[in-house]
Amino acid sequence: MSTPSTEQRELDLVEKVDFRILGVSNNEEKLQQLLKAYLPALLLKAGSEHASVRNKVIVICQRLNTFIQPPGIVLPVAALLDQYKAAESPLIKHFDLIFIQHSVRRLEPAERRSLVAKTIRGIGSDPGASVANLFNVLLRLLGDLKLPPRGSKEDASLREDIGLADPKDASFVAQWLGKLLLLRTNAAGATASPGLAESDITFLTLAKPETWAPAAKGLNLPETRIKVVAFLASGAFTDDERFIPAIYAAASSDFRISDVGDDMLKRSAVSLEDLALVQKLFQAHSKLPAPYRIRILGLLSKSEISTTLTDEILAAFRQNVTSQAESADAMQTDNQPSGKTASGLEQTKVHRALFEYINWVARIGPNKTDFSKIGPPVISLLRDFVQNQGWPKPERQSLDDITLRSRAYETIGILAKGTSMSDAERLSLAGWMFRSLSEDPTPDVVVNIDGALSGLTSMFKAPDDLQVQNQLRAILLTYMNLQEEGDVVRSARHAATKWANSCLPFSDIHARWIDILAIAGRRDERSDVVEEGQKGLDPWTYYANDEKSRVLPAWEEMVQAFFKEPISHLSTAAWLYGRGMEVDETSVFVNFPGDAIFAFPIAVDYCKRILFLTALKDFKVEPGWERQLATLVQSDMASRQTIRDYFTSSPDYGQSISILLRAAFEGMIREDAKVADRCARAFVDLASFSPKIILEPLVSRSSELLPLVTSNKRDIRALGAKAFGILAAHPSNSAESIANSKAKLVDITKTMKTAVGSELNAVEGAFLALSHLVSRLVYYSAETDGSVTSDLAQILPTLDSVSSASISTQEAIFEAYSQIWTSGTRTIPEAGEANTDLNAYISAAFIEPLVIHAKKGNEKAITALGRLAISLPGMELAAENNSDGLLDLILEKLYALYELKQAEVHFAVGEAITAAIACWDAEVVQLTVNVQTEKNSYRIPKRPSRITAVLDKLLVDCKTTKPSLLKASGIWLFCIIQHCSHLPEIQSRLRQCQVAFMRLLSARDELVQETASRGLALVYEKGDPELKGELVRDLVSAFTGSGTQLKVDEETELFEAGALPTGEGKSVTSYKDIMNLANEVGDQSLVYKFMSLAANAATWSTRSAFGRFGLSNILSESEIDPKLYPKLYRYRFDPNQNVQRSMNDIWKALVKDSNVVLETHFDAIMKDLLKSILTKEWRVREASCAAISDLISGRPFQKYEPYYKDIWTAALKVLDDVKTSVRNAALHLCIALSTTLVRQLEQSGSTASATAMMNEALPFLLSDKGIESGVEDVKIFSTITVIKIAKSGGKSLNPYISTMVPHLLGILSTIEPEAINYHYQRAGEDNKDKIDKLRSAMVSQSPISEAIENCLRSVDKDVMSQLAPKLEETIKTAVGMPTKIGCSRVLNTLATSHAGDFGPYSARFLQLMEKQALDRNDEVSQGYARAAAYIIRVAPDEARIRFVERYLKLYLASEDEARRQKVADVVLALSKISPDYFNALEGQLLPFAYLGKHDTDEYVRKEFEEVWSKHAGSNLTVTRYIPEIVILVQKSLDTAQWALKHAGALSIASAVAAVTGASDLTGQVNIENIKAVWPVFEKSLALKTFDGKEKLLEPFPDFVSKSTTLWQKDAQFGEQLKKIAIREAKRNNDDYRPHAFRCLWRFAAARDDLEMLPEIAKIVTPHLDMTEDEDAMEVDKPRSNKSRGLDPKSQTAWAAIEAVAKGYNRAKMQEDPLSELKEIVRALEENATAISKGALNLEAPYIARAEFDIIRRAYWYECAGELLETAGKGAKARSDGGLEILKWYLATLDLDKAENGTEDQRLARTKAVGALLRLWNKQASQGEESTMAPTRKLTKAAIERALREERSADVQLKWKECMALISE
Repeated sequence: MSTPSTEQRELDLVEKVDFRILGVSNNEEKLQQLLKAYLPALLLKAGSEHASVRNKVIVICQRLNTFIQPPGIVLPVAALLDQYKAAESPLIKHFDLIFIQHSVRRLEPAERRSLVAKTIRGIGSDPGASVANLFNVLLRLLGDLKLPPRGSKEDASLREDIGLADPKDASFVAQWLGKLLLLRTNAAGATASPGLAESDITFLTLAKPETWAPAAKGLNLPETRIKVVAFLASGAFTDDERFIPAIYAAASSDFRISDVGDDMLKRSAVSLEDLALVQKLFQAHSKLPAPYRIRILGLLSKSEISTTLTDEILAAFRQNVTSQAESADAMQTDNQPSGKTASGLEQTKVHRALFEYINWVARIGPNKTDFSKIGPPVISLLRDFVQNQGWPKPERQSLDDITLRSRAYETIGILAKGTSMSDAERLSLAGWMFRSLSEDPTPDVVVNIDGALSGLTSMFKAPDDLQVQNQLRAILLTYMNLQEEGDVVRSARHAATKWANSCLPFSDIHARWIDILAIAGRRDERSDVVEEGQKGLDPWTYYANDEKSRVLPAWEEMVQAFFKEPISHLSTAAWLYGRGMEVDETSVFVNFPGDAIFAFPIAVDYCKRILFLTALKDFKVEPGWERQLATLVQSDMASRQTIRDYFTSSPDYGQSISILLRAAFEGMIREDAKVADRCARAFVDLASFSPKIILEPLVSRSSELLPLVTSNKRDIRALGAKAFGILAAHPSNSAESIANSKAKLVDITKTMKTAVGSELNAVEGAFLALSHLVSRLVYYSAETDGSVTSDLAQILPTLDSVSSASISTQEAIFEAYSQIWTSGTRTIPEAGEANTDLNAYISAAFIEPLVIHAKKGNEKAITALGRLAISLPGMELAAENNSDGLLDLILEKLYALYELKQAEVHFAVGEAITAAIACWDAEVVQLTVNVQTEKNSYRIPKRPSRITAVLDKLLVDCKTTKPSLLKASGIWLFCIIQHCSHLPEIQSRLRQCQVAFMRLLSARDELVQETASRGLALVYEKGDPELKGELVRDLVSAFTGSGTQLKVDEETELFEAGALPTGEGKSVTSYKDIMNLANEVGDQSLVYKFMSLAANAATWSTRSAFGRFGLSNILSESEIDPKLYPKLYRYRFDPNQNVQRSMNDIWKALVKDSNVVLETHFDAIMKDLLKSILTKEWRVREASCAAISDLISGRPFQKYEPYYKDIWTAALKVLDDVKTSVRNAALHLCIALSTTLVRQLEQSGSTASATAMMNEALPFLLSDKGIESGVEDVKIFSTITVIKIAKSGGKSLNPYISTMVPHLLGILSTIEPEAINYHYQRAGEDNKDKIDKLRSAMVSQSPISEAIENCLRSVDKDVMSQLAPKLEETIKTAVGMPTKIGCSRVLNTLATSHAGDFGPYSARFLQLMEKQALDRNDEVSQGYARAAAYIIRVAPDEARIRFVERYLKLYLASEDEARRQKVADVVLALSKISPDYFNALEGQLLPFAYLGKHDTDEYVRKEFEEVWSKHAGSNLTVTRYIPEIVILVQKSLDTAQWALKHAGALSIASAVAAVTGASDLTGQVNIENIKAVWPVFEKSLALKTFDGKEKLLEPFPDFVSKSTTLWQKDAQFGEQLKKIAIREAKRNNDDYRPHAFRCLWRFAAARDDLEMLPEIAKIVTPHLDMTEDEDAMEVDKPRSNKSRGLDPKSQTAWAAIEAVAKGYNRAKMQEDPLSELKEIVRALEENATAISKGALNLEAPYIARAEFDIIRRAYWYECAGELLETAGKGAKARSDGGLEILKWYLATLDLDKAENGTEDQRLARTKAVGALLRLWNKQASQGEESTMAPTRKLTKAAIERALREERSADVQLKWKECMALISE
């Protein structure tokens, strides 16, 4: 016999297997065993090399599919899976997967879980087409996968355990799991899924609709997604692998998925600076719908590298902004139609996210890449976005649209800052933004437009291209002159002004023109516009941050542009037809039409100032330069001469000055005072320096100034008089013209005696103008026509003759005389024969009147006295040495003014004395000349002897002890030196003047000090080298000396009045007062104490004078002893601002290089400061604090490390100083120390310097001198410092964390405001709870809590070993609530963020929580409960079990509800915070929760209900834990606490209901559970009645029904059940009784073997009586919805009726219904009177009485219907008789009142009648029908009547059915 071939052998083997399969195909068990053994081998033959074998296997597999359909057949999935992994043949893999997919869902969960690792391993390297099916198998297996708690050891090893060790496999699985989150399906299968290709959808769906159809045994996509995202969040995947899927999950519409996705993203450590990842994000963004794009944009907004991907950014922008529709809705809404567009809200969110990202790009991008590639396109796209909304006016104004529009403008501004754009683009964007600002009506958007415009200014920073500047000027001028009308809703003037200041150079004339218009171009201009305009005109503001040379505008061009030609961009109509005036092309007002005229004086004044600045090239522009410039121009001879020289330095200037003068003149003569005043000032200032030839064109118009001269405004009169004098006295005027001018003025003055009001004002102006005319005639040319001055004595009134005139008139005449006397013109009649007569005349007519006013402080009178001395008659000059002369008289009167208090007056006196003795040699007199002079013959020379005499007197008076004379003498001496220092008489006495000024330095009056300082500076400046050296020695001696020696007499004023009050309104002021006070109290030592005070005050006064007005420059040229530096440095920070300012000036003068000096003398200065900071003088302490702070600022720590601890010690000590200002200075020092330390930690981290600083500072701050100090300020500051250190300390904190954390926890309580405790003690319980919640929230938000968290970040194993014991001690000893809350938060952090390090200590802390979680404060106990829940995560199993058992015991042993509430808090916290660990302990916790959710306390009940619903929730769960629940209930019933007994009883009742309910679901009764619950259920039922006990009765009948087999076998058990039912029904509790009755009839219904009706009737009959009990007490009780409006008595009555009506034997009812109905009637009629006669009253039932009306309508109709319906289903009676009982039932149905009741009640009545009629028809016999005929007839009539009266269609229909029944 030949050997069979290999092919034949294989075929034989396959056929044998096939034969065996066919043999057992009808036996499922044997077929399964056969396939388990042979199926893998059979499928292996599918890879045979022989086609016949392969075909045979295929045929067998096809047939096999029909054999394995029964659900009991489970194939060997594990073996098939192994074979699939090992096989290479596609056919083998194919059949393996088919049979794997068949049986995988039939495996037990444990088996499926074991297959997960096999399925995953190698899946990433499988190139076959069948990998999709394998992935589908994996998805089916994931449903049973149990994931370990996150962060646990099991979670960490999950990746290895589950088969994902190969990164290829993990990446593959994560990628497809992520894609699964994008899949969308509907009833027809997969639909278009954004983000997935067709191949992806085919892979995930296997191209079969049933793959994701649960009805077809497919997977449930929503549930699978939930499993998938949980799997992704586990330790099986790395952050990199799950990052993209996490984004998909976070964007899901299913919160169960999105929450996990959010958590994954938050925990992810993936770097967003990975270029490949960012490119993936952009790629996903391009494919995915809106919600995903929102998430991706949010992530990109944290990636700097993403800002370099220009093309991707632009594509993203276009996709999100320019696309109007999306292909599908973004959300994963299965079985929903796809939307064509994203929702409006969704689109808004996309735009918001996009703009956030573009903002990020704009901020980061310019530093990362060539931003010019992305900036312009994005700006263009943003502009398109705005224009699509409607531009410049938006078409939609919803809140979202406004927000996005605002964001778009803001983003444009940010982008433009870093974008390089062409000129055309820049200008276009600027114009577009300006138009948006002026025409967009949305107020909220305008802020962003304005901000964007501010950002755009960087694109036009000067200098720029000339053409660009011209076009920009055009834009700015356009919007500067734009009126708010038509489409223009808003002024853009502020923005235009700001742009002009920012984008155009300061020298740009048009920019300055815009500023001028901003200031005064419109009425009622906004203050911000005016302010911006003023900033633009100020060179100091413009160049404040610019170190380049300052280029001023060309004043000539400004004058030409402003006053000569129209501004080119000002429309012709605006300036030709402006409101208020006519102009022509040559008018100076050509650019000032309408309201713009108010800008005219601004323009004139600004041109004048720029002209002066240009002339004074050495003038330094600094803050306050306008005032300084005005002072120089008015009072400095050199500056005035410089300006005059500049005016004549170039012929080209003449024309421009002439135009400016003309403009000022034209403005001056306008009627509007606002214009005229400023223009007049400008004209006078300019004309004062102008050459005669420049003034000549205006001379002829001098008469036009007369209205100004006669103005009602004093200032304008004075300016008009000056201008009139300059022009009218001009040499080009003829003598006749001058005479006419004089005549006009004289005519006006003639009315002086009668003039009042405006006429008197005109007179005053005329006198001033006349004086200026006469004096300027003299100045222009000394040889003046005598006719002009000859009659002045007659024209001008003498001063004594106007003594009765007004002050204003007298001052005008004083000024007029001053002008005339200064020019040397005589106003005194010619002298007569007697000289004395002339002297007497002058004295009486002029001197005495002037002295009267001078004594009143009138400066004009004082000035006039000095000028009178200049023009004294020649006879006085000859008799200069005559002591009785007029000059002596004038000087004597001036000396007598020393008692005047006003300082300004003394300067006027000093100038008057100077003018009297030096005449025209004094600069103060020379300043009077304001015209161009040719000769000086009018100048009267000095009086040398008088100068010497006056100096002698003043030097003597400077030594006086009278404060007023001392002050006056010093000021007068200063004035003489200031104005006459060039005279030899002064030069020779400079040394004596120096001594006098040095003495004045110690004066208390600051004005005297400043005068002395300036005087010394003048002396130093004018003196020779020897004098300068002596002066320096004196100054250094005064500065470094230990004190100032005081020379006093009795009247010397040592203290200011009121400084040292002695009572009764008096105070110590002079030396005499000190002596008197000492004598009065008998203590002569007071003299020395007061003198010491005075000397100290004098010392500080002297020092405060240093540095004033250049005094420090004197010291700068001397050699300084190094010992001076410490004191000088400290004095720089003296509390006295004057001393401080002076010392700073000296320091700057002495120290050329401050850093070098401080480095060299650092140790000496620091030692001196540390010594001084603790001295007795508060000034020194305060100055030392500030000095130390400044000294260490910015210096390396090593420099002051030796002193660091001493500095902290001193600073915190002084922080408790008695003086407030010292405490403040110490606080600033402490802040500086703290800031330095924190900055060092932030910048350097754990460097040696930072560590050294902390090693010094922290121990000190944590000691009793810092954070534990008894001084509140010290304590608070130390705490703040420690908080800052904790924030920045990092790893450097590790040695101190164990100390810092307990300290900070303690401070949480001590730093709490006392007011909280005050209110807490007085609040009620409810309010206390609210306050506790607020306190808890305050702790959570407290910076101290944040500091604690910062400390805990650096905890490691070593730190934990030190921290744990201290933390445990803190928890045990904590008293304050905030501290306890803080402790719980610390435990939370340690258990979550440092689980590994905290683990070894977790058991100890968990045990500690057993007590702490019971704290009497609810917030504290809840905090510790949460902490326990976190600790359980890391605690050992034994500790967890002990903890749970401990709380279970606490619950069962609790004596009040408070303890049970605490236990409930703990269990709920475990449930919420650590659900995984709760599940691990659910065998103990779920039964416990079940017991707790039936607690009688509402709070406890709600807490446990939440736990139960979260982790169980169904009756099936209850049945799983019946043994445990029974044990807990038994323990509860055994306790002494009634609340626990009741809770246990309610729990077992609920458990009984669950057991019986579960049998309804399964169809099988679990007898074991029934047996288990009965003992405790019986015990519970035996309890006394309590509120809620009725719940125990609810499941009892059902329990009886389900335990049928038990009581059928055990008669004693059955009898026990009956006794319980009857016992409960007999209980004497009114509220409980109705429930017990209801339970009784339900029990009867469940026991077919018992006849309960007689017993029921016996029990309930007494309660059928509805008569009122007069002795019963009325009690108001709320009525439930179930009571249907019945009172308690009625409810009981109905329960009794119902018990009788439904308590019949069900079997008997089926056998003989009429007899059973009769028994029910007999039972109900027990209370009827007819019972006693032995007959039933069928026509008038007992329950048909009126008192039962409500019961019948509410309940009886329905009950009767059910009863009769049941009877109708019974057997037909065997014998006639019994139908008459139906009369009784008819009588109870109120057919005669069919219209009564609600529709539902009427409908119930019709159903009952119908049931009765059906029963009647069924049971009626021929004989009975005749006897019942009358009843049938009456019933039919009643039904007909009811049908007629019925309104409801439903009820009518039922009545019709009844009619049909009764008619049968």
